Amino acid sequence: MAAESPLTIEQVDVEMDRLIGPDIDSASLYRRWEKQQWAVSDLDFSQDKADWLSLPEGIRQVTQNTMTLFFIGEQAVTDTLAPLLHAAPREDERIFLATQIADEARHTVFFQRFFDEVLGVGGGLHAALDAVTPQATEGFRRIFDHQLRDAMDRVRLNPSDSRAWVEGVVTYHLIIEGYLAITGQRSLLRTLKNVGLMPGFRTGFTAVARDESRHIGFGVLALKRRVAADPAVAGVIADKVDELLEPAVRTVVPTDRKLPIVDPRDVPEPLRVNGLALRDFALSSLAKRLLAAGVSAQVVQRIRRDAEALYESLWTEYESKHGVRHPVRFYQEGLVTAPAL
Repeated sequence: MAAESPLTIEQVDVEMDRLIGPDIDSASLYRRWEKQQWAVSDLDFSQDKADWLSLPEGIRQVTQNTMTLFFIGEQAVTDTLAPLLHAAPREDERIFLATQIADEARHTVFFQRFFDEVLGVGGGLHAALDAVTPQATEGFRRIFDHQLRDAMDRVRLNPSDSRAWVEGVVTYHLIIEGYLAITGQRSLLRTLKNVGLMPGFRTGFTAVARDESRHIGFGVLALKRRVAADPAVAGVIADKVDELLEPAVRTVVPTDRKLPIVDPRDVPEPLRVNGLALRDFALSSLAKRLLAAGVSAQVVQRIRRDAEALYESLWTEYESKHGVRHPVRFYQEGLVTAPAL
């Protein structure tokens, strides 16, 4: 059996909150990058192959869909982040962003190797991406194919546009990493830990999560610097979050495909995921980072209310499209329980 790293997602969560504190600067984030290196080639996926086949079919499908979105996302950000580095006005920011691009490339290689060796999706990086890309949902495509690429293009075409740079950081560091990624990471890692499966994947994916905790900390620091220099930037941050909120929530509550699991009572309790708890974790995580960046509590509370309304609207939209209750309703009505997130 593959040896597991002593690092846990709970420890990553604690560290992530610490990295938005007032004592964090770019030098301390860089030092963490130097000390927290890991190698994809060191991971052992031998046990993961057997564990994968032991999962119920519906759980495999849901899990592979989640992993697919991470794989596509890591490749997309690896390809698009360079303009943000080039346009960063401070040397320490450019240095940190260079480490981030290296991290994102490593994450892409991690998923490519896992998909090849465990899921049987091979043929090299491009073939694997071609095989998994059609599984992306509407909300995901809007965020990665349009919002992210458009934001990076604006920075690339006008590197001196400070507003475009801020909006790029909001898109990438707050929404893609600080809302979408950390929520999916926590859910998937805790679920696999509950059942003691796939130690190789859990070791690698926990290292991915720790890398991204540094990225999010950097994003908050960069935005906090701009707000301190010009309080009006807080409004720019809030406006960009408002623009991204609907496609972001639609990414985590897709309505364009029927879920393979209709009734969560059919799923063994250790493998269940409570959508209400997941929503609350995601929105609390985003709120912490917005507040740390300098957005007012009143605005953050309003953004959270808007997001909660979007979740409810999309759960209802899903039910209207597919003629079945959304699994979250079972948790809302107390008909089923799941392990704590």
